Amino acid sequence: MATLNQFQQYSQGENTITNNVLLMFSLLYEINPRYYEEYINSLIDENNFYKIIPLFNQQVNNLGNGFIDGHISMPQSSIIIETKIHGLENIEKLLKYTQSFKENETKLLFHLSTAKYSSEQIQSINHRLDKKLTKKDIKFYSLTYSNLVEQIKSLFQEYPYESQLKRLLEHFEGYCDNMGLLNSKKHTLRAMACGQSFDLNIKHKFYFDLASRGYSHFNYLGIYKWKAVRFIGKVENMIVADWNEKDGLIIKQKTHEVTDEQKERLTSAIIESDKLGWGVSEGHRFFLLKDFNKTNFVKKSDGGIFRVRYFNLEDYLGKNMSSKVSEIAELLMDKEWE
Repeated sequence: MATLNQFQQYSQGENTITNNVLLMFSLLYEINPRYYEEYINSLIDENNFYKIIPLFNQQVNNLGNGFIDGHISMPQSSIIIETKIHGLENIEKLLKYTQSFKENETKLLFHLSTAKYSSEQIQSINHRLDKKLTKKDIKFYSLTYSNLVEQIKSLFQEYPYESQLKRLLEHFEGYCDNMGLLNSKKHTLRAMACGQSFDLNIKHKFYFDLASRGYSHFNYLGIYKWKAVRFIGKVENMIVADWNEKDGLIIKQKTHEVTDEQKERLTSAIIESDKLGWGVSEGHRFFLLKDFNKTNFVKKSDGGIFRVRYFNLEDYLGKNMSSKVSEIAELLMDKEWE
């Protein structure tokens, strides 16, 4: 017996796909408007740019004519979504959609498909949007269905006990997967923001995260800092483990058998991390990496990333990309992404 899914799965027409994407957005909003706001900001990598939560203020300046005791305002915003299944919309037609934007509102233009525009095309689109003087603050994003799914996963990692969010993720990912809208997971790069832990991550060729946070399957992990993925490695093992002086390393979960070398390496990494105040000896998942290589995969748009960002490397290196990390790292060197 098939599991019931909220999303209609018996047609792959663009209208049906658009309906299901909008349904996902609306269900996310119903679960919690704050989740929806965070989700859109995560998609565009712009903290607090998109706002839909009412602002409550008191003693607001009345444009120099006294003060208003109480003031509730609702930010104005519009998102225009052009949906394709596998292709790209004609750029001239895409730009015509911006005529629907109003002057004093936040304006987001999304192109959604299994394919993305090239960096050169995105640059050209943004340049032409900038020339529209009355609409110069339009932000354009070329998104894939995988982007939508991965950002729901990232949101669920932040709120792992939200059962309705988990259900939405499972249903929407299942729908996209059944409809053939998701990219191959074997070429997925998970870029993780590394601030003060950067040197530790590089030294021990690993990344740590709370075990309570979920994760999706991926083959490559990138160490991100200073607006670029600086190192990339292939995931060798994912291990949930605790450590203490009495019992040593206590393995709780693993994706592969843990070798003696991995045990020694992880123990050393945990001890040094704890000495530096990271407190990772309990309740953490560790991603051990192999074939670790330096690269420079650059974020050219403003701002940093929201903790994690997923990439389908085929979008940047082509369908016949190499599986060797050293070659991937070299090919990604100085490539740019939004």
